[in-house]
Amino acid sequence: MIIRIAAISSEEFVPRIRKNIHADANIHLTAYTYQNPKESAALLDLIDDCDVLLFAGPLPYFFAKEKTEQKKWPAVYIPSDEYTISLSLFHTMLHVQGGLDRISIDMPKAVYIEKVAEELDIPSTPWFVTDYSEIVEEGGTRFDVEQVIRFHREHWESGESKFALTGVDYVYTRLRELNIPCAPLIVPDKNIRDAIQQAVAYGQLKISKNSQIAVGIAAINQVEAGYQAESQMQDATIILLQELLELVKETDASIQKLGMDQFIIYGTRGSIEQMMEYGKIAHVLENVSRLCKVTVSMGFGFGLTAKEAEANARIAIYHARKTQESNAYLVTDEKEVIGPVNTEAKIFQLKSENKAVLEIAEKSGSSVATINKLIQYVKLRRDNRFTATDLAEYLQISRRSSERTVKKLIDHQVIEVVGEEQPYQQGRPRAVYRFNHHLLSR
Repeated sequence: MIIRIAAISSEEFVPRIRKNIHADANIHLTAYTYQNPKESAALLDLIDDCDVLLFAGPLPYFFAKEKTEQKKWPAVYIPSDEYTISLSLFHTMLHVQGGLDRISIDMPKAVYIEKVAEELDIPSTPWFVTDYSEIVEEGGTRFDVEQVIRFHREHWESGESKFALTGVDYVYTRLRELNIPCAPLIVPDKNIRDAIQQAVAYGQLKISKNSQIAVGIAAINQVEAGYQAESQMQDATIILLQELLELVKETDASIQKLGMDQFIIYGTRGSIEQMMEYGKIAHVLENVSRLCKVTVSMGFGFGLTAKEAEANARIAIYHARKTQESNAYLVTDEKEVIGPVNTEAKIFQLKSENKAVLEIAEKSGSSVATINKLIQYVKLRRDNRFTATDLAEYLQISRRSSERTVKKLIDHQVIEVVGEEQPYQQGRPRAVYRFNHHLLSR
């Protein structure tokens, strides 16, 4: 199995990455280089296809993180950690006049330096340290490359520091232009090898998942009986088949007819995910609905076997058929339900290993899927308050069914009444409920 790795790195660091790839490893590495780590996000647009991204450090990953998540590529970065600091300080002590006295250092987290100094039992007071921890943790110290350069320059010009260590290639280049004695932090080969091994593992997992079996079922929802309806169904069946053939023509998927108004699609997880990502499935639903004035339900299932994938597809189409609109749902091999795909998709679990969820489902007589849907609903809204009407709309059930569900949950102290609202001047006010917090923190 060949793992295609795209390395996002400065040009100077690429040979270090290549050196740590074993000659017998089934890795195809393509390097995409930047002058400034801020360019790493733009480099992703140059990558046609890969199994995993390998960033030369936390900084280029930080700048490309949002786009990486959009493209849904697995990614790893080579860390700058205590090993990096230990090796860099040791090299400085051996090769820089004056050793570790009066140096300025920048790196992602200052705590790494403190830990190394503590373990080596050496004083860190002669060091001037700045960090930019937002690149490795939420809410950390902000990264500003010009501020980092200014930090080193001011300590050098004041005579407080005689040497600078930097974790940013671009800062190293700028400090050299300013004739400030400096060196980049030395990334140990171990860190590079560990990151490469992690990238290979992620790549293998992606290939394995993409090759999973996927089954899709497409069905035209029934219309009222009559000659005109029969003719309408025949036309819709032809149009649906044409749309499905267009949908799968660039993949390895195949289509078979199940009946007058149903088709089954056999393919791989990778091909189905690609269709969903680019909105192709939603386009099929819209076209058939617009041309034939009928609605279409589609269900997709992933599985390790064709039988499992088809079973999950039938669960998915059951959820799609709950409304009279054109909808498509997906059920993964982990029993995660995602959909509808032509709107802002909701996600919930059909199964749970959470004891609180299982206990609530058993006591209230509700399904695990229903409990998980309710939890997901509150989390999506980020507001732990709702009415029976809100739930009815979200769960796509009748108001009466929603009220029955609410009553069960109140009886078993899963939710409680916290107030009421009256959206209209006339009519009875609606009760407002909330979940007990212990359930939402699961």
